[in-house]
Amino acid sequence: MKRSLFVVFSFAAPMAVVAQTIVFNDTFGSGNDTIQSATPQAPTANSTAFEYFQQGGNPATPTLAPGDLHLAGRTTSSSISEVQALFSTAPITLTTVGDYLELTIVFTDTQNIFPAGSASTLNIGLYNSGGSSPVKGVRLDSTGSGTGGAIGWLGYIGRIGGTGGATSQFITRPAQGPGLTNPNQSQDVLFSGASGSSSFNNPAGTGFGPTTQFADGLTAGSVYTLDFQITLSDVNSLTLNSALYSGNTVGGTPLFTDVGTASDSTYLTSSYDALAFGWRYNSTSAANSVDVSSITVATGTVPEPTMLAFSALGGLGLLALRYRRHRM
Repeated sequence: MKRSLFVVFSFAAPMAVVAQTIVFNDTFGSGNDTIQSATPQAPTANSTAFEYFQQGGNPATPTLAPGDLHLAGRTTSSSISEVQALFSTAPITLTTVGDYLELTIVFTDTQNIFPAGSASTLNIGLYNSGGSSPVKGVRLDSTGSGTGGAIGWLGYIGRIGGTGGATSQFITRPAQGPGLTNPNQSQDVLFSGASGSSSFNNPAGTGFGPTTQFADGLTAGSVYTLDFQITLSDVNSLTLNSALYSGNTVGGTPLFTDVGTASDSTYLTSSYDALAFGWRYNSTSAANSVDVSSITVATGTVPEPTMLAFSALGGLGLLALRYRRHRM
């Protein structure tokens, strides 16, 4: 009974009225971030080494400026683009029921990364790196990075999929063996099986949770907030929440939300020190790019009495309280 109440709470309003500890907050203005470095630096509380990966052709040169991490995909009809980074020098471990980790990314859809009605996807993930930094950003469908980097990362992906043939669900990211077609494809951490030559598939991830779809797509030039939360809901059981909002906070209009539970065969880890964000553009051939303005990782604990009490309030009351917390 206790567990089912918690799941309702997480779906309606994850982490409502709970104090958070910010463990990573990057707006790219410290001057210490790097991009495509061959010798990635260790992360600090507000900077890290970003590595950008792409399917086909050499990755378009990403750029960093205060308040802006610019990522450009290939001009084509189908392509994968993703950025990886460590956010902590030591893993954040969820040890007590109610402990959570929340990754929030604010971005502008600069050029058509997710057209309405397409088979595009928007992907976000949290991982245990095992102490291994990403390799320098490379083509995912090529040779050269068959070992090290993110090959051994394990964690979870939240995928939002369009109505043109994709689905929204959660996916495990197990540690990988060598790429089955190209060595670099095992450096991918977001796109299980999306491409035979550019996404991880040795082994492939396991999907779980609802297989819904996001019909509206994104509007070029608009700002969005993507939120991904992992909460320890029981011993060796995790509740995952993925949500998309309009505007630059989770207090914006909710556009999409999904919830799933990882346990038994889908339970991989409760410790995290790495993140990833990316998209698969899958529509008519066009340029596609995104400008990220901030990446935040927060942690905290939802006390059990709080979970039970707020479950009884119902979804609307919880949403209102969560909105107030993020507006303060």
